[in-house]
Amino acid sequence: MTIHDESLRDLRRGWGSLADPRLTDLTGTFEASYVGAPLRTIAPRGLAIVGLPRWFGKRFIASGIDPARLDGVNLLRSGGGLTETLPMTAALGPSLADGRPALLVTYPRDAPRPWRWVRDEFRPWDDHTLLGMTFVDLAGLRRAPGTPFVLSRSVGR
Repeated sequence: MTIHDESLRDLRRGWGSLADPRLTDLTGTFEASYVGAPLRTIAPRGLAIVGLPRWFGKRFIASGIDPARLDGVNLLRSGGGLTETLPMTAALGPSLADGRPALLVTYPRDAPRPWRWVRDEFRPWDDHTLLGMTFVDLAGLRRAPGTPFVLSRSVGR
């Protein structure tokens, strides 16, 4: 059974039992995928509307400034390759879901809407896969359940 065989409900419930992450778990290039039939249909269309058409995934490297942080970009499919867009940072911190450690990915305050309010959190599912939960980090919405998605380490990119 793979992560893609899990239901959205089971992934949300299982979030708290995943291992604590390390910053290095998120270093590299990752291809994104969605779990659950509704998200496989709706998420790509929604992301296109908010500025990430043909979203491939994310890439993170060690920050040249802060050893406790990663610098990242979102990746879009473009002409047979990948184009970098929408910078972000990652650091370890408490999850909005349960307060336990997670890799927190945030966007700059001046990022386009809605990205300045988006917070992705990650924990390792296995050695090559991260379970992500997307939250909206605004009063009144922080307590809403996260929307699960998957990042798989991309080989050769």
